[in-house]
Amino acid sequence: MPKQAVIIFGPPGAGKGTQAELLARRYGFLNFDTGRYLENTVHSKEAAKDQVLKRERINFDTGKLCTPSFVLKIVKNETKKLASLGANIVYSGSPRTMYEAFGDEKTEGLMRLLEAEYGKRNVRVLVLQIPASASIARNSKRRVCSVCGLQVLANVAHPRCPLCDGKTKTRTLDDPRVIKERLKEYAVRTKPMIDTMKKKKYPVAAINGVPAPYAVSEKIAQILKLKK
Repeated sequence: MPKQAVIIFGPPGAGKGTQAELLARRYGFLNFDTGRYLENTVHSKEAAKDQVLKRERINFDTGKLCTPSFVLKIVKNETKKLASLGANIVYSGSPRTMYEAFGDEKTEGLMRLLEAEYGKRNVRVLVLQIPASASIARNSKRRVCSVCGLQVLANVAHPRCPLCDGKTKTRTLDDPRVIKERLKEYAVRTKPMIDTMKKKKYPVAAINGVPAPYAVSEKIAQILKLKK
């Protein structure tokens, strides 16, 4: 079966990271979590001395998207490394803007790079759909491990990580006011990009993100024709 590059979109709390992690654990995909990578980068010790990282930290912590050129450079560099391994790859929520996806006359976007590495028909786009009320409810209650980054589902009360027993924490992104800003960013900057992907004939599938993660995972496996 040809190798695939899968991009998972959806509003905050739709389960992008969870589904990407399930693809990695169940089917051997390499999971590039752009949000987690950026979060670690802008909150690193180096960020305190770097003006660009300081700027991007403000964007990140207030729910605004990081500067597209900054993000695209990072994602393309990491993509080239992962693609060279010849493995399936999954992105949770990246690219997030038209520029990141398609670039401009001077800069190659992520989609062109993925086409070259995987072939256009093997670049699959999945859109998880949930209502705004569910997005706010899920994210407001969500906690992540301060050690390994594992997410604890909103409906599970757990002060310690079930994987490494590290303390769980609430992310700056999960403040209800920040979530509302992220929802606006998704509607204004990400949704139009998904529409463009459809027009450019990339395989795009909409999926109900409300059911339990395992049920959504089974639906994704059917769409991607994956077998254990």
